[in-house]
Amino acid sequence: MDIQFEDLTYEVKPPFWNTKVPPRTILKSVNGRFAAGELACIMGPSGAGKSSLLNALSGYNYKGVSGTLKLNNQVRDEKLFRKLSCYIMQEDKIQPMLTLNEVMMFAAEFKLSNGTLTKEKQIIVTEIQNVLGLSESKHTRTEFLSGGQKKRLSIALELINNPPIIFLDEPTSGLDNVSSTYCLQLLRGLAHQGRTIVCTIHQPSASMFQLFDNVYVLSQGYCVYQGTTDQLVPFLSTVGLHCPLTYNPADYIIEATDGEEQDNIEKLAAATANGKQSLCKTRDVNNCYEDTTKACELLLPELNGNVVTSKLLPLPPINYKAIGDEVDIDDDDVIKPSNTWCVDFPTSGWSQFCTLWKRMILQMYRNKIGLNIQFYHHLICGLAVGIVFYDKANDGEQFFNHMKFCMGNILFHTFTQSMVQVLAFPSEVKLLKQEYFNRWYSLRPYFLALQLSRVPTIIFFSSIYTTLVYFMSGLPCELLRFSMFNIICLLVCFVSEGMGLLVGSIFNVTNGSAVGPMMIAPFLGLAIYGFDFAHQVPWIMEFVMQASFLRCGVIGLVITVFGLNREPLHCDTGYCHFKDPNIIIYYLNVDRKHPYFEIIKLVVMLVLYRIFTYFALRRRLTG
Repeated sequence: MDIQFEDLTYEVKPPFWNTKVPPRTILKSVNGRFAAGELACIMGPSGAGKSSLLNALSGYNYKGVSGTLKLNNQVRDEKLFRKLSCYIMQEDKIQPMLTLNEVMMFAAEFKLSNGTLTKEKQIIVTEIQNVLGLSESKHTRTEFLSGGQKKRLSIALELINNPPIIFLDEPTSGLDNVSSTYCLQLLRGLAHQGRTIVCTIHQPSASMFQLFDNVYVLSQGYCVYQGTTDQLVPFLSTVGLHCPLTYNPADYIIEATDGEEQDNIEKLAAATANGKQSLCKTRDVNNCYEDTTKACELLLPELNGNVVTSKLLPLPPINYKAIGDEVDIDDDDVIKPSNTWCVDFPTSGWSQFCTLWKRMILQMYRNKIGLNIQFYHHLICGLAVGIVFYDKANDGEQFFNHMKFCMGNILFHTFTQSMVQVLAFPSEVKLLKQEYFNRWYSLRPYFLALQLSRVPTIIFFSSIYTTLVYFMSGLPCELLRFSMFNIICLLVCFVSEGMGLLVGSIFNVTNGSAVGPMMIAPFLGLAIYGFDFAHQVPWIMEFVMQASFLRCGVIGLVITVFGLNREPLHCDTGYCHFKDPNIIIYYLNVDRKHPYFEIIKLVVMLVLYRIFTYFALRRRLTG
């Protein structure tokens, strides 16, 4: 499939509050064409607009982009194009805690139809591993792979459903010269099987530069060259720029257009008509200029290197126009047309959910360090709190300690669950954004699997803490009271987790670490407000305090600890004002409340935070 673009412009507008700064134009009406069966690269000096062009062509960024994007000389449908292409980003975002083969098999579960047998999926995965030289590392965990192996694995994951168009951002970034050359040889071999592969590269060596079939050079948002690598030096000579024989042509054109030589940029942009003219690999140099809208025959050299070219992955023909006529696309739903390939979600939402849930559970089980940290954290904190409040729950003189006990338990669960998500979830969002953009699965199955996969560990670890604290503090051994105590603490855990997920879905780790505690602070203030003058609290504050899930948790624990027909507390002195639990309930003005009401409010807040998180993720993924 050939990609064409005409008068492509990308403009970055400043924030609405900064009206004095004018908009900045990154791409300035550039034109070009990338043909099927070719390995094409976009190169240029820093700040030339390489990544911006790649993001615009792939559809990863559409805000501020204007111009005409075509596929096989037809104006392309963006939703369909996203399903026909894949985007491999510069940073190798690969699921951790899984072996290379497991990662690829999970990808096969998403990308291959439900009718494909597991044995057949394994055959396809094994074949790709052999072609890409990953078979020897199939049982290695992804976090222990080398940089080159991770890059090849990123490519392998997207090859499972055989997309005809592949975009890569800086595929050689972070690799040594040998690994970079091997990676480009691999991409060249895949391109010569009929795929359209476009990548960005900063400044390749002379040997790597010759591996590209087509080069597109940008400088200051203008196209200064488009054509084959062997025609670059003759083209530069026609505009008065003579590359020395011992000089790397890639280095020379970047140095000649690095921004200080404005005349060179203008001459080269005019010679290529800002990308409208392309230099093809032809025998006749005098007739080397071709219109980018016309097909140009290239004499492709054979692939050399370690890639096994005899093992070709099948590429079914795709009639783009016919597909567009048949399929009715819904952005987030599974579509089932009669005959498509790599266009829609091949698996149902239920299948996606089951696969995601299995993957998340396996990753959580493999994370031994994280599980041990959580276990000892809950165990040690439970013992510490139990020792501090040991056998004080029956002492009528310890009213203030009783209040500290209830607030301390709620604060423990709040900070434990919220901050874990604030710190861990942003990295998961990056992986989600990549897999969602490449159409592995829709958001709804992911979100449902995310919520349910965390339930067992939260219940288990919270139960360790609450059991230790409950019995060590001397609370009555009553099933109803113990159950209510656990349920309220668990609900606070889930609400706090939802708040942490909301923060993590919007902010990165650095900003989230500041926003998370900042969000908890007002809820904490409302949670402790007015207990010493409960009967004089204004009605407006009573209404505002209902928004604090910490307040609901504290009140729920207070009623659970002192309500439910509890017997009088012990009193070693002559008089204990708070010996009767009913007096405590009345003093705190919660005598007309029931823990069930607080549980209902916590459940409502739990659902609300999940809804907010879902739409925040949706905005993050589609923005």
